[in-house]
Amino acid sequence: MARLWLGVAAVGLSAAIGYGGTAQTPAKKIGPVAVDPAIKAKLPPGLLLVRTRKSINALSAAELASLRRGFAQMIAWNSAPRDSADFRRSLKFWANIHAYFGAHCRDVSGLSNAGMSGLSAQSDSNPTETATWCTCKHGSNQFLTWHRMYLYYFEQVLRQASGDSSLTLPYWDYEADAHIPAAYRAATWVDGGTTKPNPLFVANRQAELNAGTAAIDPDLVDPSGAMAQTSYLPFNSAIEGTPHGNVHCATGVAGCPTGYMGSVPAAGNDPIFYSHHANIDRLYECWLQGDLAARLPTGAPTTASYSFVNGSGAQVTRTASDMLTTQQLAYRYTAGGGCPIRFHLPPIVWQEVPWRRIPILGPTPVERGITRAPIRLPAEMRAQIVGTAANPPTRQATLVLEGLRFDEIPRVMFKVALQGKDGKQATVGVINFFNETAPPHRDTNDMAGMAAPDERRFEATAALRALGGEEGQLVLIPTTGLAGGNAQAAVQTMSPRTNLRIGGARIELR
Repeated sequence: MARLWLGVAAVGLSAAIGYGGTAQTPAKKIGPVAVDPAIKAKLPPGLLLVRTRKSINALSAAELASLRRGFAQMIAWNSAPRDSADFRRSLKFWANIHAYFGAHCRDVSGLSNAGMSGLSAQSDSNPTETATWCTCKHGSNQFLTWHRMYLYYFEQVLRQASGDSSLTLPYWDYEADAHIPAAYRAATWVDGGTTKPNPLFVANRQAELNAGTAAIDPDLVDPSGAMAQTSYLPFNSAIEGTPHGNVHCATGVAGCPTGYMGSVPAAGNDPIFYSHHANIDRLYECWLQGDLAARLPTGAPTTASYSFVNGSGAQVTRTASDMLTTQQLAYRYTAGGGCPIRFHLPPIVWQEVPWRRIPILGPTPVERGITRAPIRLPAEMRAQIVGTAANPPTRQATLVLEGLRFDEIPRVMFKVALQGKDGKQATVGVINFFNETAPPHRDTNDMAGMAAPDERRFEATAALRALGGEEGQLVLIPTTGLAGGNAQAAVQTMSPRTNLRIGGARIELR
């Protein structure tokens, strides 16, 4: 079946729609999908427009100018009459759809955190605002499906605001280049010979990142732990942590809950938020296409209905099942970092055996510097994970930190590593505290199948194989999120009232 991704694809709307792969990954076909009726209505019969979202660093000068004009207009609409279509298409309205400080969302005390200049308490005042505001799904089984639909309608509004019908939302490919892209760092830009403020720039970000003198630590943006998952719920949880929450906390002024990006109720006010989430959406679609039939979500993430505003400023309500794949929405992504999937483990045929939970650590306080806690891995567990030449490994391992408690959000993140007796360390993940800034869940269906909020789960098979013995250490290293940073620098920004502790750690074998 012929496809033309950059423009119009001459395929029947009821036919299977292929996934536009990369040079390394051929296109994969799926069965019939229900294409968004709003797309079908605007096209001649039998023709489907497929838009392409690119890396922000790959935009042409004209494409970048359209992006800036779109955001500038959305910011200008912040001052439109409260009950107008223009206000419903404003950046403030869309930031409030995600979350806000004020009545019916998140306590206004967060406005006193560093990096919240320009924000004020909000409150929904009409039925459309009540239906759409403060509806983000964080720490939820619908994290990926809600944000996919959110971006879809945001892109419609942005396109309308720009006056460019071909505009698409770019993604921030921080695994390929973990600097904040130059398009978001410049304070001004030249539009037709006139110098204007750059609407993509906000000052409320970590200074070294905003200056372009530092990049985010590669460990914080590596999606391989999520990509190793084989079903929706574990992937949804893993990628929400790394790289999603890590990038939010690293971009904030001084970690979470500071700066627009470092706090859920403020994040949508920073234009880079939308490119960050476009990258998460890109990684999600890449992972889905690894085994679409087995990985598509089921249950609440498909049956939930969400309300947004379309490009005309009208309220729309859709069911998530209408928007599970990019094919249904007629867009695709160019190839970028973290995709296709990178396998760090040799092929292993995992046995279908019951899960085992093996405690390896009891209650442990987290120090202001580097925390080291001795762990001992049972010989039986090590044999199943590491194996020998005669007996290959048969189990996969997840490290679970449980009972995570603190008196105040630390304002730093913690790399989690396993260290062997030879001193070698293997990072398994990062603890961030972005979700601790989110509004409380309103629906218990959001939590079905999810891990406890005070747990952190990390794919640890490769790290455990590298330990080289039964004894080792669990190591927690504070970080501000910058590449080349050190624990001592992170400690300087850490809240003195944190009192962080973990209730214990275990290995889960499957």
